[in-house]
Amino acid sequence: MANPRIMTWDPTQFFRTEEGLPPSPYALLILNHPINERAYDVLRKHALTTVCADGGANHFYEMMKARGREDVDHPTTIIGDLDSIHPHIKSHYQSHGVNVIYHHDDYSTDFTKALRYIRANTSEILSSSAASSTPDHDQANNTHQQYNQDDSLSILILGGLGGRVDQAFSQIHHLYSNSTIPSSPSSSSSTEEGRKRGEGALYLVSEESITFILHPGKNVIRTPGVKRGDIPSSSSSSSDSGGIKGREEEYLLEENVGIIPLSGMERITTKGFQWDVESWETEIGGQISTSNHIRAEEVEVTAGGAVLFTVELAGRFKRISS
Repeated sequence: MANPRIMTWDPTQFFRTEEGLPPSPYALLILNHPINERAYDVLRKHALTTVCADGGANHFYEMMKARGREDVDHPTTIIGDLDSIHPHIKSHYQSHGVNVIYHHDDYSTDFTKALRYIRANTSEILSSSAASSTPDHDQANNTHQQYNQDDSLSILILGGLGGRVDQAFSQIHHLYSNSTIPSSPSSSSSTEEGRKRGEGALYLVSEESITFILHPGKNVIRTPGVKRGDIPSSSSSSSDSGGIKGREEEYLLEENVGIIPLSGMERITTKGFQWDVESWETEIGGQISTSNHIRAEEVEVTAGGAVLFTVELAGRFKRISS
């Protein structure tokens, strides 16, 4: 009999800059929403490429213009039907050699076009990881290492879940429908090999949270550096808090999480939370798990189908409201 499927997630690896080691390879995808600049400033340091989905280029340009760096820091690629990007911004980036791709398809959104572009060019992105700095990185931040072409490439999507409710649901829909979810049971080793050979994980980084889709089976999520309510902030102990000694500038996550079923009823079993459950029925219109609290450096969620997992970022990574 096959072993239960096990999938390991490490959403904070992209923010753990103090460790001095680059995370697994990833690309940044900028949506047509205000950018969480605090998160971006950390994530840009190791991103192998930055792709703007059409109007996402407007937000990128305005962010850089406010810093006086619009002529220095550029995205690598802009792709979409180009009906949202402002003409002067399009011309600006074209004049600086940015790859601007017109892609018309009435049956896909700019979000999907950008995702497909990154995935179609994963091998090229990985193989060029040791080359000179990409247009969106200055030399001081170009700390890339060489990756293998058969590595998976995670995609960190910078976009908002605030504002219009229908747009927030659209982002969750795209996150769900574009996540690589195994369709049949397999061993833990073959699942990990499948991820290596295939598409990397998708993480949505919004104003206050990082959100991703857990796969059917057992999911182990690494959660070091959590500002936990069961550990006093003045504690000097590092063994229970992932090496965090209570200083706000070193936290990676707040303790709040949600586990949301997206496609009918699911049964979930959890470990490492303040309120753990076993074979607990959850569905929209019934019971759902929100505002639970992390209580371990690794937490576990086992479900029969794919469910959404969202965890609150530490305050220093949250978007400052204008």
